[in-house]
Amino acid sequence: MGNLSSYLAILSALDSGPVRRLDWSKSLKEQLNEHTDIIDSKMSFKNYRAVLAETQPPCLPYIGLILQDLTFVDVGNPDYLSPAMCNNRTNLLNYGKRWQQFAILDNVRRFKSWTYNIQRDEKVHRLFNGFANCLGEEEAWTRSLEIKPRKPSGRN
Repeated sequence: MGNLSSYLAILSALDSGPVRRLDWSKSLKEQLNEHTDIIDSKMSFKNYRAVLAETQPPCLPYIGLILQDLTFVDVGNPDYLSPAMCNNRTNLLNYGKRWQQFAILDNVRRFKSWTYNIQRDEKVHRLFNGFANCLGEEEAWTRSLEIKPRKPSGRN
């Protein structure tokens, strides 16, 4: 469905320490590794960016990376060009910075005109129960250790 935001959230949860340490079949581990390659932060999320570039609308991109890119452009570039860069004229707007910001937002805009036509499914709604059973990090580790206790280290 092109919902990369939820896709990344699910992969992040499955790749979290408390879940990852549990015993999984080799097949499931291979499948998870295949999918988690997409969220690998190496080379500025190159794999995710490639998937996003190939995705056709409708699509819900991961907003965290969009905000990171916008922040990087904003912090890494001055609003105005220095006089040394523009024949000693002052207060010249840095259009290069504005163009970079536009390019990021324009990429998001191409998905904005599409909508999802999803009907509420009561079974799914009941399954998630308003996320009332959501575990915090410590609770997740406790549950993980209940399922698969740590092996004794062998030290005295």
